[in-house]
Amino acid sequence: MKPLTKRSTMKEQEYRSLFNTLILWGVIVLFLLISSVHSAMAKNVTLAWDPNDASENVTGYKVYYRTGSFTYENSTGAAEGNSPITVPVNSLSDPDAPQFTVSGLQDGAVYFFAVTAYNAGAESSYSNEVSDPSVVPVGVSISGTDSVLENSNASYTAMVMVNDGSTHNITEVATWSEDSPYASISGGGVLTTLNVSGSQTVTIQVNYTFNNITETAARQVTIVDQPASNVPPDKPSIAYPLDGQNETEVPLSITTDPFSDTDGDSHTKSRWQISEQNDFSSLVLDVATDSHRTTLPVPHMILKPNQTYYARVRFYDVYSAESEWSDSAEFTTSYYVIDTNGDGVPDEWEVDGTVDFNLNGIPDIYEPENIKCVRASDGSVNIGVEKISDSITEIQALDAVDPADIPYSSERPSDIIYGLFSYRLILNQPGAVARVRVYFSAGIYSTDNFYKYDTLDGWYNYTQHTTFNDDGQSFILELTDGGSGDSDGVANGIITDPGGISSGSSQSLSGDLGAGAGDSGRGGCFLATATYGSPLESHVSILKDFRDTYLVHCSFGRMIIRTYYKYSPDLALFIEKHEVLKSVVAVTLIPLIAFSYLSLHIGLVMALMILVVGLVLSTIVMAALFRRMARHA
Repeated sequence: MKPLTKRSTMKEQEYRSLFNTLILWGVIVLFLLISSVHSAMAKNVTLAWDPNDASENVTGYKVYYRTGSFTYENSTGAAEGNSPITVPVNSLSDPDAPQFTVSGLQDGAVYFFAVTAYNAGAESSYSNEVSDPSVVPVGVSISGTDSVLENSNASYTAMVMVNDGSTHNITEVATWSEDSPYASISGGGVLTTLNVSGSQTVTIQVNYTFNNITETAARQVTIVDQPASNVPPDKPSIAYPLDGQNETEVPLSITTDPFSDTDGDSHTKSRWQISEQNDFSSLVLDVATDSHRTTLPVPHMILKPNQTYYARVRFYDVYSAESEWSDSAEFTTSYYVIDTNGDGVPDEWEVDGTVDFNLNGIPDIYEPENIKCVRASDGSVNIGVEKISDSITEIQALDAVDPADIPYSSERPSDIIYGLFSYRLILNQPGAVARVRVYFSAGIYSTDNFYKYDTLDGWYNYTQHTTFNDDGQSFILELTDGGSGDSDGVANGIITDPGGISSGSSQSLSGDLGAGAGDSGRGGCFLATATYGSPLESHVSILKDFRDTYLVHCSFGRMIIRTYYKYSPDLALFIEKHEVLKSVVAVTLIPLIAFSYLSLHIGLVMALMILVVGLVLSTIVMAALFRRMARHA
């Protein structure tokens, strides 16, 4: 029996040796992965600046850093300490060419830097600001009217295009100038004209500098000499709909007879009004437009089914002289929407009793006073709109709109993922600001944009008024009655406007690039956030960037994300309560984080090749080890 016992002991020693070898290799691989991920989280930035004059007796410099819209004071993250970092002159290797390296910064984040000099009694103002990675303007544009009457004014808007693909309003922070003795322009882009004898041309210019890069744009504007006597345009006449017309089909385009003017002046603008009262004492639409002068395509949701309305129009000539109002045209709309239960949602788009977007335990179809839901025009998802501000009295109506029913234009996004939805909000006072929460039964992501459409202004990006929530399925819209997000053009206590989600890569920049900059938000990464404690933690950011760079742009990737969002929240809540599980998940996520980091920095194809090679080598090693075990069995 002894030889058998001895043989068993030898085999046990061999297995123990094999097990220890596997553990050693596992530790080595784990160490390499951890090292690679750690390096993914850190970057170093070297700053260089001109030295101060010796007469200023500078004893040192202070290096300030920040991320996004945070202030310079007490920003954290650098290995050298919080902002500002004090750099004495005697610590510099070359005081005549000062430079300093800020280390340990989060890779992938945009940092802004400035330097001050100090001596025994004072500290200088900030130097020019720089950023890493470099955020620079790549173009500037000016929008506004091409002609202005003498002795009047007009407002212009300046926008900057940045190298990350985003655009920002810089009207108030750019430098404006003009080249005419007959005009002046303010720092906010308001052009004021003087009296002219004969029309004059003025060139307005805007300059914008950021990160030592200056972009310039110019626009020619005609100052129009208004004659001493000018006959206004002739009184317009509405050709359609006919006065007294019933069963008027919606959508509706109101048309007029051709423009005429005794002086032969050109037609530059029209003003359209629609009311439910024949004296126009209150309005459902009031718009002045230079692009729809004799035909007005009435925006979505303005007109209700089986409702009597009155429409009128007036014309303007090149000198802004206005005609009389046309005679009003009375018309009644058809029953163009079938809404059997009267909840404001067309029967064809109603959702069933399983939909509960706000998770209050009550099916959304049973609380239309708070939330209304529709199926998307292609049936792919459900969409919900919930009132969250006290200014909203009710969501009167909600409808789905098929993008195919909207005429094509070059401004239209390449894809509207879930079609459009259109709503009518009733407010408790005219001109109020309203906020609604919009839900989708499928995922929405930081690279998505929210576009609005109306028949007068066409497509426009409304993402800067949109706050994406961390649930990955909803966002908050801010709307102003008679202003942004309202297509009826009048502060009348009613907001209407259709919109929809478009996938894309443009993201808002958090930084001092002018008004309108801001974080576009992004959906949550539940498991990683529960494990590492914060959605801003570096590991979580790597996974989010991988998702937003690769997964959201293909149907298979979106399917993965939808599945993840369906099951991960409950699991994340469970993990968050157990510290041991957090450690286990943290180790489990390391290979995924490493792969995501490699994909972001060397490309998905190269990362996949490294993964395949690693799997093949692991398979060969494991096969060899098992064969060795089998021989000794």
